[in-house]
Amino acid sequence: MVLIEPDASVRDALTVLLEEDGWQVKVMDGCEELENLDNSRDVIAVVSESSLPGCSPQEILELCSGKGLPVIFTGHDLPLQGAVDLIRQGALDFLDKPFPQSRLLDLLLRLKSRQNETLV
Repeated sequence: MVLIEPDASVRDALTVLLEEDGWQVKVMDGCEELENLDNSRDVIAVVSESSLPGCSPQEILELCSGKGLPVIFTGHDLPLQGAVDLIRQGALDFLDKPFPQSRLLDLLLRLKSRQNETLV
């Protein structure tokens, strides 16, 4: 999975949570690194802060859509309608910070289960 989070403390906490749960986490700074992601087959999802400096949520959705990657946005400064709009534009979900850790882990497990079903 790819994690894009500008806040170092949040990024570190999410990385520890996900790695302790058995996920391989690739931390990125923004759209530029995501653009250069070569092997997206090994990535189950992109978990990204919705307000990144120099990169809009729509840009992330566009980049991920082209690579066939689902996107889960996180954030705390987006009004409800903005979160709904992101989901309508193709995001898998929007998690309002602070969110229950179990919610993110459940989303990832469902994604993995769906991927396994399509491989069978």
